[in-house]
Amino acid sequence: QRLIDLVPTSKERTARSSGSSSSSRASISRTLTLWLKVQNPNDFDSGCYLHPWGIGTNAAGAAGERLLASAQQGLQLGLAPQLSLEGSGGTYLLRDARRQPLAAFKPRDEEPFAPNNPRGLQGKMGQEGIHPNVASGDAHIREVLAFRLDWGGFASVPCTLQVEGRHPALHVNSLQPLSRYGAKVGSLQAWVKHDDTASDRGTATFPVHEVHKIAILDMRLLNSDRHDSNLLVVDREKSDGSGTTCELVPIDHGGCLPSLPEVNWFNWCWMEWPQMKVPLSASDA
Repeated sequence: QRLIDLVPTSKERTARSSGSSSSSRASISRTLTLWLKVQNPNDFDSGCYLHPWGIGTNAAGAAGERLLASAQQGLQLGLAPQLSLEGSGGTYLLRDARRQPLAAFKPRDEEPFAPNNPRGLQGKMGQEGIHPNVASGDAHIREVLAFRLDWGGFASVPCTLQVEGRHPALHVNSLQPLSRYGAKVGSLQAWVKHDDTASDRGTATFPVHEVHKIAILDMRLLNSDRHDSNLLVVDREKSDGSGTTCELVPIDHGGCLPSLPEVNWFNWCWMEWPQMKVPLSASDA
């Protein structure tokens, strides 16, 4: 009850700013929500685990639960995270029980200019990062927000969760880990099986809707890092059986939602694509 009494309501804050008397506040109810995180002691004995982190991790629904359960199963079977050779930060491939690619884990302390970056780009958490107006250590949460703000899966952003993980294969460059028990917080994004990236295809071959949905997403999120290598191309059969078409799947959203609303024309690879000269359809508008 004492904790609840310390929490001012919105009406109280308004009353304080307007100089109202305290007698009118007695009838206002207060609610305090506490989030309790319980750690299984067996996780420390095994040396590896993967759990949800943060508030609202159930936003991904059943898809997020399946992704997390499969990743946990792979770790329990001894399938170590594999550091990707690409990128400027630490990106680890997690596999399922069939040893197939399942998800990409990006720890916040291994982002460019973060303390444990495995590419030789170490720095301090919170300093200027590789993306304009996005501090080091803050890119991972933008990956999660891009998925949550892709309403209804309109732009096909893969399922992304904020998680806490621990494994000996994760890079630790600093003398003391950020966590007292060696765990790392980062983004976990579902792996998408793809046929190509947009950088290896002719842009004129992409359907108009696929390009427009990416443009709408990037403008909504002020994405400062949309190049044609972080657009996956998935070939699909047309519904009428007349041939094949393709779907564009956007990944790598650490440069979204910058602290200052600045985006340059060269941040968006689709700006000069021919599909951008076609008006938006009614369904995309």
